Amino acid sequence: MATYNANTVREEARLEELANCVEERGVEILGVQEHRRVHTDQPILYHKVGGCSFITSSAWKNDAQAATGGVGLMVRRVRRALRRVQQHTDRILVADFEGNPVTTVMSVYSPTNAAPVEDVEKFYDELRTAIHHVPAHNFLVILGDFNARLGPEDAPFTYHNNTNRNGEYLSALLTEHELLAANTLFRKRMGKRWTFQDRASGMLRQLDYILVLVVT
Repeated sequence: MATYNANTVREEARLEELANCVEERGVEILGVQEHRRVHTDQPILYHKVGGCSFITSSAWKNDAQAATGGVGLMVRRVRRALRRVQQHTDRILVADFEGNPVTTVMSVYSPTNAAPVEDVEKFYDELRTAIHHVPAHNFLVILGDFNARLGPEDAPFTYHNNTNRNGEYLSALLTEHELLAANTLFRKRMGKRWTFQDRASGMLRQLDYILVLVVT
């Protein structure tokens, strides 16, 4: 599994490029954020691209009527095990896959660290509700762009030295629901820890995480 903020895959060529990358790297389930594909007439849209299926809930229009946001999952052979897909909110997509146990995968997209605190709190309240509805025996994975920086006080091997505001909300969620930010558990060199490069400044950041439920 993997997670990726695509910034946009509205153009079919961009979507095909992403599907090719998924196949080349052998990823079975990819959480995708900011696909920017608007299909408000259909809650869930299934799109075949190459050897992959792209499953999305709709992006939305901002005040300037530009497409923004949108979450989805790109899946390969595991598509045959797909039991259910549900749009929990426009920022949270939930899918169940057959197995023993059943695997619940969420693709999520948090407001940015500069967004009003009310928007961030709303997102985390809605995410907590989605987690609460996952059966206790399911294996839970959350693939997301959390727009959050975690520091070493909140995760083992992070790119950043400090936790920011959004990171504090993420850290609280990890503790409350006994989740691990799996991509911070490995002692990788610093150049392998960042997940996002700002196009304007070139700055590198770790904002995307794969959360898994602690198995006891």
